[in-house]
Amino acid sequence: MTTAAAEQIPQRSGGAYRWYVLALLVMIYTMNFVDRQIITILAPYLKADLDLTDAQIGLLYGTAFAMFYALFGIPLARLADGWSRVKTLAIGLSFWSIMTTLSGFAGNFVQLGMARLGVGIGEASASPAAISLLGDYFPKRMRGTVLAIYTMGVYVGIGASLIIGGYILDLWPGWLGLLGWQAAFIIVGLPGVLLGLLVFLTVREPVRGALDGDPHPGDAHPFRNVLTEAKMMFPPWSFTSIAQLGGGRDVQRRNLMFLAAAIVVSLLIDRLIENLLPVERHAVIATFGSFAITSNLVQWLAIGIGSYAAFSWFQSVRLRDPVTHALTLGGKSYRVLAICCGMLGIYTYATGAFVYVYGNRYLGLEPDDGLALGLIAMIGGGLGTFLGGWIGDAAKARHPAGRMYFLITAMLLFSVVTVGQFTTGNVRLFFILNFLSLLLLTVWSPIMIATAQDLVIPRLRGAGFAVQTLSSSLIGLGLGPYMVGIISDITGDLRLAMLSLFLVMPPLIVLLVYLARILPQCEATVRERARCAGEPR
Repeated sequence: MTTAAAEQIPQRSGGAYRWYVLALLVMIYTMNFVDRQIITILAPYLKADLDLTDAQIGLLYGTAFAMFYALFGIPLARLADGWSRVKTLAIGLSFWSIMTTLSGFAGNFVQLGMARLGVGIGEASASPAAISLLGDYFPKRMRGTVLAIYTMGVYVGIGASLIIGGYILDLWPGWLGLLGWQAAFIIVGLPGVLLGLLVFLTVREPVRGALDGDPHPGDAHPFRNVLTEAKMMFPPWSFTSIAQLGGGRDVQRRNLMFLAAAIVVSLLIDRLIENLLPVERHAVIATFGSFAITSNLVQWLAIGIGSYAAFSWFQSVRLRDPVTHALTLGGKSYRVLAICCGMLGIYTYATGAFVYVYGNRYLGLEPDDGLALGLIAMIGGGLGTFLGGWIGDAAKARHPAGRMYFLITAMLLFSVVTVGQFTTGNVRLFFILNFLSLLLLTVWSPIMIATAQDLVIPRLRGAGFAVQTLSSSLIGLGLGPYMVGIISDITGDLRLAMLSLFLVMPPLIVLLVYLARILPQCEATVRERARCAGEPR
């Protein structure tokens, strides 16, 4: 495609149409979180009907979803960067909607866990493709605000899941012999297939990077490169792939040692926690002679293998794609940003997973209270997300690190409000503090997404988002909900488990202050660092 032809695409895709695309992508992101989050209000009923523990709820909400969401996010982001983003999004949406529907037919923890794996794989395709599309429909000066509007779908979805789930649980008449929680999964899952068809038929594919004056045609061999990405992450293919890329004995040795260490540490943590758990909380999934597979063992092996997959993939990126390496985890600002996203994710996902369970257990909330919690999530979370993008953009216009200083202030206020939320015995005050807590917490997502996008060149937008998501998923979604659940199971005190999250806040604030100091220089040298790493001028 010629430069002149590329320049015509943004003009034809501008005006009202690009806002239609944004609205449709927000709707998809909303459905993404409805399907992901509905398990939170269904949790007490899943616990009763499937005989689950708090830790298993955390595993289903977090780790079972997170590992596949995070790890498949990398090859699927490569697909979005090289193939049709519209087709990637439409296919992924249809797949995760089908898997959500199948969750309603699960008869035990394992079956529900397998369905959640499928939801994670499908949803991994959504945001890399959507964010890359938005980067080619809207100019850089609007990016923070547009991404904030897009990210509002998170909290509209969270709120909608509580409202829809609550109403179905309260009103479902038992048709077709289905329980309320089964009907909820099916009702929220099926519409996604139709929405996927709408995406395929109505969204046009813009030229990558044209609005930034850097048009890029995509990848000549997208599927081959997706398979290459996947092979870099999982043994035994990861060992041979590293060798084929020219990794010497030292690199191969580090790869193997990391895998061994990940497995050993996972087994040790499993034994430690099993010894701390009361006997009645030992959630056995299967037994082989005297050896028992527990949900705790599944959790820590998943974290260990996921950590290895991320490490192995990063090794391969260092060898085969020095530009991606230099602009993401090879750069200190992006490294710190990724760690901060993981720590912020702990708060986001852990509180989201257990807010209704906590309210039900300590304050007597019922399914019809899902309406109040849902509206709070929609308004508080949506408004906080929008303000995060809007105020973040304004703060950055005044100071290169303005977004970070705004985020630090919000997190300090969030800590005070949230401690109050999980110590009050007054339902009305709990709702008020929940609103303020979400308003303050949710500013982080558009700030970090926009900052991550500013740290990469246009052709790496999907990869840049995927690496950021890998961290927030592995650390935040993979650890946050499960740790709250397991501390609750060990102590019998969910309130203590929720408050224990604030041990993460002091190191998070220190890292955010450091990031604010180094960010301006790192953003100013993005293109220079890309050229030094081998990017054509």
